[in-house]
Amino acid sequence: MLKRLITHSGLEFWLPLGLLGGGLWLAGWAWSQHYLEVSRRTIEPLVLAPSAAVENTGILSINATIHRDRPFTRVEVIVIQPVPRTLDFYLTLQSPSAIEAEMARRLKVPEDAIRRLIRYENVRP
Repeated sequence: MLKRLITHSGLEFWLPLGLLGGGLWLAGWAWSQHYLEVSRRTIEPLVLAPSAAVENTGILSINATIHRDRPFTRVEVIVIQPVPRTLDFYLTLQSPSAIEAEMARRLKVPEDAIRRLIRYENVRP
């Protein structure tokens, strides 16, 4: 009698399907709780200490783009003191030593500080 009632009411199909859905929901809940708990662990923050050249001069970076097909070099300086800003210079120099000397003169910092911070890029036609 009970078997006939289960068969005629459709519970023979829907009951296992509901149990399967409940099992998947429970597994998903347990999985998400595990990974959410992992994210609550404390992670040490990454502390970046600026180099001595940045602290002494207030210059964050210097990028020099040497154009071989044009008679100039574009120098971009990112300064963080007294306020963060970007300075652009166009120099008629091509050699790295001359660029470093000119930038040291214009920014009024030692030439070795410029040498530590500058990055060069050669642009060819």
